[in-house]
Amino acid sequence: MPFYDDAELLHTLREGELLPAYLIYGKETYLAEVCLQRILEKAVKKGTENFNLRRFDGASLDMAAVRSEAESLPLMAAYKCVVVHNPNLEKLSKSDSDTLQQILADPNPSTVLVLFVTAFDLNPKKSAKLQKLMDQVARVGAVVACQPKTRSDLTRLLRQKFQKAGCEMSSYTAGAMVDRCGMALKTLMAESDKLIAYRQSGEITLADVEAVTHKSLDASIYDLSRAMLQKGRTKAFLLLDELFAQRQEPTVILSAISSAFVDLYRAKAALLAGKDAKDLLALFPYRGREFLVKNAFRDVAPYSARTLRGCLETLADADLALKSSRADPKIVLEQTVAQILDLKEEGR
Repeated sequence: MPFYDDAELLHTLREGELLPAYLIYGKETYLAEVCLQRILEKAVKKGTENFNLRRFDGASLDMAAVRSEAESLPLMAAYKCVVVHNPNLEKLSKSDSDTLQQILADPNPSTVLVLFVTAFDLNPKKSAKLQKLMDQVARVGAVVACQPKTRSDLTRLLRQKFQKAGCEMSSYTAGAMVDRCGMALKTLMAESDKLIAYRQSGEITLADVEAVTHKSLDASIYDLSRAMLQKGRTKAFLLLDELFAQRQEPTVILSAISSAFVDLYRAKAALLAGKDAKDLLALFPYRGREFLVKNAFRDVAPYSARTLRGCLETLADADLALKSSRADPKIVLEQTVAQILDLKEEGR
């Protein structure tokens, strides 16, 4: 049996039969939850949930009880479903691991076992134990990776959702919505629901997006970072005040600003070495966030490596001040923004 992504699993659930076992994992929790819900809808007969759906918490896992439920027969239905939420598969005891292997070695054809893991970052390339378990699940069922989508994937999914709801959105506007609201699909789906309720039918414009949706922290930080390098002091301090008004944690604000300047410095270093965005993407984990590299290459040309190094040193000093002193966090961040603006103007 295969290794799937979320789209492949959803297709097979529409077109084919249920499998005895599934391992669903990944950082894209919204799609992981959608996959689980589709399995439950197909496996558990409506009205028999009390008999044919059993859930176990991986934090207090009793694998013997899981086995007992997996081996028992459904009542008044063709299937029963046993779901184990967030087991730490890499740290299962030998006894639990042996029991799980026994369940998978001879699965009950009337039971669908689902191992649902979004609380742990599963990487079979770094764990022989995990790879062995995935291979065993795949022999009788399916291993489903729900990983973050790219910007183009999210743009397509948004347009599809709006079209089904009787609305339209251009590719440009959908991309702008992703940039504004962030890459988390759960957030984008919630914001799209607001837009559908607001517009109801017809074209959803960029003005609608800006009027109705909430700007993500990443988008706000990106605007602040650009203002610090391009638009002068007034714009930068106004944006910083907006972040404080939203009650964003100072350490989170500083971390996001630092990430933006790290992207810029990486782009500058790549350009000086005669490299391009593809080379940078091959070296650093930007999967699903490739647009950050594109933006960094677009914005970095006017600034020297020395200026950007100075900005990073200033941000490191601010991080130390926030974490090791009693200084007012707002003052620390305001001073940091001012120092970076000075660096830009001095052309260091």
